[in-house]
Amino acid sequence: MSKALNQIEPGTACTIKTTGEEGELKRIFYFPTKYEVELINGKIHHYTSHEIIFEGVEYPQVKLKSPEIPFAGIGDKWSSWRPFTAQSEIRQHFSTTKEIMWKMITDLDTYNIWFVGIQRALPILSSDRYVHQFSFDRFITEPGAFFKIRPASLAPYFKCRVMTTEHEKEFGFEFRTTPLYKEYISFKIEESKKGVWVTCSRTSKGVFSLLSLYNWNDRKSKILQTLSRITPEIDLDQGKGDSSTDSGTGSQWGGFSSREDYINYATNMGLKGDMDIINSISDKPTRGKAKAALFRAKRTGESPPMPEKPKEGAASVQDSNDINLSGEKLIAFVVNKALDGDKDPLNAITDKVTRGKAKALILKINRGSEERPEMPELPIKVSGAVSAASEETEEKLMDRLVAKGLAGDMEEINALDSRVLRGKIKAAIIKAKRAKNN
Repeated sequence: MSKALNQIEPGTACTIKTTGEEGELKRIFYFPTKYEVELINGKIHHYTSHEIIFEGVEYPQVKLKSPEIPFAGIGDKWSSWRPFTAQSEIRQHFSTTKEIMWKMITDLDTYNIWFVGIQRALPILSSDRYVHQFSFDRFITEPGAFFKIRPASLAPYFKCRVMTTEHEKEFGFEFRTTPLYKEYISFKIEESKKGVWVTCSRTSKGVFSLLSLYNWNDRKSKILQTLSRITPEIDLDQGKGDSSTDSGTGSQWGGFSSREDYINYATNMGLKGDMDIINSISDKPTRGKAKAALFRAKRTGESPPMPEKPKEGAASVQDSNDINLSGEKLIAFVVNKALDGDKDPLNAITDKVTRGKAKALILKINRGSEERPEMPELPIKVSGAVSAASEETEEKLMDRLVAKGLAGDMEEINALDSRVLRGKIKAAIIKAKRAKNN
């Protein structure tokens, strides 16, 4: 069981990493944490948490989990300059599709809204009609196409040229707002699970390339943030139902017949200080309900009824594939299971008419127009592989393995899956050896 290393109970068996010697924890000192350990030979030593391993205590690996989508979608940004070359890059996540994103970054007519430094953009077209010279309707976004921009200053229009167009992947062009330098600006689109990432790279070369980084941190590095405010958002999770990875009624609710019993059992165990049951629930909605029930029980002081834990090797109900029911009894069975949170038997019905009747009855019950039907009786399948009477109790197992450990045979002890039981046995062996030496 995982717990804080400064809350380990005295008497816990431990092993020294460097020497492999076994001992027993006597005391804990704090600031910094030190452990007073008595070895098998009776000597007392002090160790840090990095020098010792406690039996029955898990050491979970600590990992830094960074969110898949950063706050407000803002990604990394950087700028650098070396003689005659200036570079910068910004990344932004958009909750939209790559088709929409491609239209936004190739629509030069809207650059004056979000791209810092542009007051107006116009196409350069060889057209006899005057109106076509001021409209991007006939402008083809392809390498070699020219357009002009008027900077947000008193400077005149500057000529720019499209350099790179890879559909829904990359768009790049030469850009100029001053006669002193020019930049190459590239937008790259990368699709993600919940939208797209857009990377804007800017590169300028020449004696005056350093000027391209002027006002970069305050305004130029935030152009994609401005673009995100006008980009249509798409709910990519829409239509996805709440699915659970668990399968089978016996394993889905920990062996209990319903999710409510499973939640009540986990809540009662949490009130006793054992949070392993709640934390091990793989279904997120069920785990959330269990934590909410635990919080409510602690606040009100009223605990839910404690259901009887099913015995290992027995299934509380039969699998939906083994149900020998039909007609009204089958509908009553799957409706009761669905109302308890288990919809697998309902979804397993192959007859569309019967399944439709069951779903209609569930809707009526939820609305209050119909009463819940009685649950039909089903035989309980019990695995006859091993009976409880023939199983070896924990006390007998400890006595037998302690005797083997004193004789020098530690193979079966080290092969135990339960770390807590293994720790208890080793502690008992240490105490027995110490008593024999005295």
